[in-house]
Amino acid sequence: MKDIILRFLFLILAGEIVTLYLMNGGSPKEKVLAESTVATSTPSPILRETPSPTPSATPKPTPAKTLAPTPVPVPKFTSQQINEFIDRFAGQYDVDPNVIRHIALCESGFNPGAINYVYKGLFQFGSSTWQNIRRKMGEDISADLRVNAEEAVQTAAYAISHGNISIWPHCNP
Repeated sequence: MKDIILRFLFLILAGEIVTLYLMNGGSPKEKVLAESTVATSTPSPILRETPSPTPSATPKPTPAKTLAPTPVPVPKFTSQQINEFIDRFAGQYDVDPNVIRHIALCESGFNPGAINYVYKGLFQFGSSTWQNIRRKMGEDISADLRVNAEEAVQTAAYAISHGNISIWPHCNP
């Protein structure tokens, strides 16, 4: 097989040589591209004075005022008030109040101001989960409301009533 391939390549190479020979008019001599050379001179630079700029005072940058985000006031609720929210919204959305309590205790230790990475509030809602549920509820979708106990309890009760308990995979009762 190698022998056949080598012979084939030899034939191709021989054909290329014949083609080049015929292109040169049948003679093996080289073609000359130019018969004479022309010398050119390199121009020498002309030295001229360049005007130097007059120094001017460098303006000092004015520091830009950065606006700090306006902190959202977080209402403080007692445990008793949070339990009242749980009872109220459990009744409104027809869910077991003990399920809501269990999730709040498991997720945040019953702390409405709990923050873990991107999760916030009693039920440790992520911002996109919060906004999706709140949009379905027709309520304000601001993710800052996650740390408001009343808003969080209402949102959790709504989510549970619509079968979304899987958003708390580690705290299912």
